[in-house]
Amino acid sequence: MNTAMPAEAACISPDAQADPLQPLASWNLTRNCAMSPGGFMLHVAAASALSCLIGLGFWAAGYPLVLAFCLCQSLALAAAALAHAVHAVDGERIVLTAQSLEVHATRGLRAHTFRLDPSWTRLEGAAGPGSPALRSGSTRVPVAGYLTAAERPRFAAEFNRTLAHRKELFHVRHP
Repeated sequence: MNTAMPAEAACISPDAQADPLQPLASWNLTRNCAMSPGGFMLHVAAASALSCLIGLGFWAAGYPLVLAFCLCQSLALAAAALAHAVHAVDGERIVLTAQSLEVHATRGLRAHTFRLDPSWTRLEGAAGPGSPALRSGSTRVPVAGYLTAAERPRFAAEFNRTLAHRKELFHVRHP
């Protein structure tokens, strides 16, 4: 399970101060699927067709119960493929702007958006064995759950560096 972290995520453009709603950086922290959805469904359909073909052969030989079990197996395989498809896009998209830090989290059929104040947000638990989380006041948002243990420190360093740079750019100094 890898991340798609663009190289430009850590770069904050100098003209970003002009538009406070323009994204300064973003990270896509999603599952790494080894197969395309179409290829996966093709393999599932081929396995089901082969099972049903074997069942038809046994039905023709006079054993109709084997076909019934093959059809049950195909239905179970279809249900498992559907469950996998629902969770194939799980993950988080983190968008940092001058005024907010938005976390768009997807888990199955549920999608949540958390809007945090970047001035008060910090990343916790990046060095530990568990999944890191963004904390802003009493709000805690788990992130990077699909990253490998080797990728989490890299993400944490890049995120903290970008957040610190944003705080330097947009820090309001009172006279």
